Amino acid sequence: MLTVVAPAELLTPDQELELSKRLAQWRRQPLSPAELAELLPKVSDPALALAIGERLGMAGPQAFELIGPLCQQLGLQSALIRALSICHHPDAKQQLLQWLPQAGEFEPEVLRALGCWGNGIDLSIITNALNAPSQQHRLAGIELLTFRCRRNATEQLLSLCEPLLNDLRTEVVIATLRLLQRRDEPEILQRIAACATVDALPGVAEMAIQALGCIQSESSRQLLEQLTQDLQQTRLKESLQRQLKAQ
Repeated sequence: MLTVVAPAELLTPDQELELSKRLAQWRRQPLSPAELAELLPKVSDPALALAIGERLGMAGPQAFELIGPLCQQLGLQSALIRALSICHHPDAKQQLLQWLPQAGEFEPEVLRALGCWGNGIDLSIITNALNAPSQQHRLAGIELLTFRCRRNATEQLLSLCEPLLNDLRTEVVIATLRLLQRRDEPEILQRIAACATVDALPGVAEMAIQALGCIQSESSRQLLEQLTQDLQQTRLKESLQRQLKAQ
């Protein structure tokens, strides 16, 4: 078992620069998981620490025997969140869930890291993220909901998504439309179509039209035809015609 070095033994800036160069030449000079785990506590540069955490996680489930003790010693940090998110060890999920209640500014990162276990994440965690005011929380919640959106009843899914579709941030609305395009119930198609308006946030109407085009059902095609009639004198005409031609 690796003995993690004391924080006092930090690398110098020159040593960190050399380490960064070595990571950039990974194929020629790879480091073992044990070497990565030994180096991580010595690094003060957040970007370099994140790169080490990613490489450590990429070593696979067996790397958790190194990541776990680092979590206990170093505590919550981006590098370890990243390592946990990609090592695919069952205990990695438990560590992330253990951190979540006190994650503070790291909460969106922890939520995103839980994405690969999306189907097994409690809906209450996802709902809390979707209802949070910050954009990063909401986007992380949408990612988690995507994994289980086919399991939700239509009414429940629309209820979860309605505040997101009314968000004033384009990124949140577009991410929600991408989620909804995975379903083809009439109520969901109508809600997507309702976002295709000339006064929508930049890019939102175009994304709604694209979402209807991607669904490629008879009902979505009919909605595209109706929108083409309603919006033929607007800037959205070309987007609608393009999606109709692709059907």
